[in-house]
Amino acid sequence: MRELKNEARISVLLYTGSALAIRSAQGRKLDPTQPDMQCLKSRYQGKEVPIIPGSSLKGVIRSRYEKIVSLFGGKCCNIFDRQNVCSNPKGWDKKTYEEKQKYVRQRICPACQLFGSQIIAARISIADAYPVGDCVLGERTGVGINRITGAAQDKALYDFEVVEDGKFQVEITLKNYELYQMKLLLYVLKDLNDGYVTLGSASTRGNGRMKVEEMEISLREYRKNVTGWRGAEDAQEIPLSGKYGKGYEWAQPFYGEIKLQECKIDEILDICKEVDIRNKVRRDMNV
Repeated sequence: MRELKNEARISVLLYTGSALAIRSAQGRKLDPTQPDMQCLKSRYQGKEVPIIPGSSLKGVIRSRYEKIVSLFGGKCCNIFDRQNVCSNPKGWDKKTYEEKQKYVRQRICPACQLFGSQIIAARISIADAYPVGDCVLGERTGVGINRITGAAQDKALYDFEVVEDGKFQVEITLKNYELYQMKLLLYVLKDLNDGYVTLGSASTRGNGRMKVEEMEISLREYRKNVTGWRGAEDAQEIPLSGKYGKGYEWAQPFYGEIKLQECKIDEILDICKEVDIRNKVRRDMNV
């Protein structure tokens, strides 16, 4: 889509509900006093701090997004299967712009519609999550298990670093998104908050549970004939009544903006209750 019609930024704090282990590939950096596996760290505000990379968040969110789509009767491609992936169709270079638009609407799966594929750009971007305040780091000890005997493997003891306590600021940006995509994304955040989705490694031990706190949503609309909440191509428009009832404040000649502060996931999902996900995901797969 060449024209910019709408944008949204979702800002949340992820608070550790249990130990979080986002492992670095660098190991102990030749320092025997360090754990065998350390948390991924980056320089931020003058010091080295643990981070949650945006690529890890995007992978977890996409995986859960695909599962929720299937619950609504949709079907997503398998990006690891060349025979079942949304990639360049035969004769793609010879198709007109209108033909490409039609193909994208009807044949690209719901997940690739949002997260992108080889032929369309992603509508979503997720930045690296940096900590707010100090993080409490700790260590855990693990042992390799013999897959045949089920007993501890000899000489397979190792230790790894975890974030015991911390808050991470997450920024999710959407461009030219549809309302059903926003609603599906909110379902993913709800599952993350409820503990059905975890982050990092060693999650089968109970690690990686996160709580979603202090959510804010900023909506930008670039069409002056829109007064509520509307998707890029959908005619449906949701009025923002009650707590969030106000029109767009046209701060610039080219856009208006609404900021939804102190958002509760269930409240926003209730606002979007009229959005029919089932018909949207089935339509996208041309069912």
